Amino acid sequence: MAQASSQAISEPSVRLLELITDMFEDWKRVFGAKLQERQVLDVRTTELWAIALQGLRITPAEFNTALAKSLTLKWPPTAPADFLDLARAGKQSEYLDTQAAFETACRCSGMRGDVERDWRHPTVLETANRIGWGKLASAGNGFIKYFATVYEQVIIEHKNGANFEIPKTHRIEAPKPARLNDDSPIAQDWEKMKARFGVGRPRQETVEV
Repeated sequence: MAQASSQAISEPSVRLLELITDMFEDWKRVFGAKLQERQVLDVRTTELWAIALQGLRITPAEFNTALAKSLTLKWPPTAPADFLDLARAGKQSEYLDTQAAFETACRCSGMRGDVERDWRHPTVLETANRIGWGKLASAGNGFIKYFATVYEQVIIEHKNGANFEIPKTHRIEAPKPARLNDDSPIAQDWEKMKARFGVGRPRQETVEV
């Protein structure tokens, strides 16, 4: 018998329990009597799955994706983690691993001036913004542990629908000198003034004899 630890376990949401209950019913319809040979889908199993999936921070979108994929298998997943992998397996490549994200954030944060920074993914920039560019610019390898905690939270929020974007770099070009129209009165007056004072004439050198 499992014993309760001193640390309280958060109760799963009622909605999650309902989703798992409905899913188990769908599995029974799809897989039929063969399902009973592999696992028992009773009330206690539903509760344990709900606790596990909530601990794994499954999102509604991930649940729907995993459910749809599970119905195409020969057998449904027998563990909550395996069920969640159906939704997350294809998304792992979307995010940089912690080491690559840390190196990218430190490099971009250390760049000075209005230059183009390759953050590689919006979650890396969001993590850098939360930690602070100054800290990352001078961070050593030991700082990656703290970086990982912030980065993991940002990824969770992104998976839950948070919209993080990398803004485009806008550079302000120096103004180009204005060019006068040769037929304008101002241009004509300017030409007369240059002729009067000898502006623009080739310089004449005097030769002493």
